[in-house]
Amino acid sequence: MPGPTISRRQLSGVLRRLRRDGSLTLEEVADRLEWSSAKVSNIETGRTAKPSVTDVSALLRVYEVAEGTAEHDEVLALVRQSRKPGWWHRYGDVLTGAYVSLEAEATRISTYEPIVIPGLLQTENYARLHQKAASAPLATDEIERAVEARKQRQALLARPDAPRLWAIIDENALRRMESEPEMMQEQLEHLVIVGEDTANGVTLQVMPTAKSFRSGLVGPFVILEYSGPDIAPFVFLETDTDGLYLERPEEIERYRTLLEQAQSIALDPHESVELMRSLMRQ
Repeated sequence: MPGPTISRRQLSGVLRRLRRDGSLTLEEVADRLEWSSAKVSNIETGRTAKPSVTDVSALLRVYEVAEGTAEHDEVLALVRQSRKPGWWHRYGDVLTGAYVSLEAEATRISTYEPIVIPGLLQTENYARLHQKAASAPLATDEIERAVEARKQRQALLARPDAPRLWAIIDENALRRMESEPEMMQEQLEHLVIVGEDTANGVTLQVMPTAKSFRSGLVGPFVILEYSGPDIAPFVFLETDTDGLYLERPEEIERYRTLLEQAQSIALDPHESVELMRSLMRQ
């Protein structure tokens, strides 16, 4: 069973499909249940954070999904799963937005990062310094909470069902650490270890500075993908407060094209490790 965030996304997809299979509009469903159209739409799109079993059961009756059938039981199981808190709720004081919950349940993560080391690959000391340099500085105890939350995020890479991670890091992001030589050595060593491990599901590439302008990339992005036909992929563009979530097919396709271009221009994984080793020797 998927986690709560993906269960909500999957539930949204299933309910939308069932309504459309019945050739019903949102207004028609609302009329039959004596609800507002907004309530039906909020449940279907996931804007209702914790849909109730009672409400979804009512929708299933309208969609003629009989009680006791496998489909009926599976949909209600998604409802119950979607109401459970994830680990990230414990860090609500230092984590903002929905990204972490969506990342935690992805099956494939592809990212390009021109400025900093991707969060899933940061060492503890790098993460701590990054938090200290944030535009909205945190207190010391909040920084440590943020670092602890970062470690929790990274634990997903050690799961038996860990997502595939493909990370392209700009050379400038690596060289930006030169003012902190000890931290730079530690972070580069970690990236080398990850990059050399062919069994960890991580592909690591470095985009050389000389090739950055040929890639067509202008900023960092992440593509998150999921298993199952009712869970669409999306692109995340980080901002200072949270980020933008792009879900339209043409937007997904544009960023997949950008990713493929970057993959073809960047150093291959072996060359990337060698570049990082050379930076460690400087």
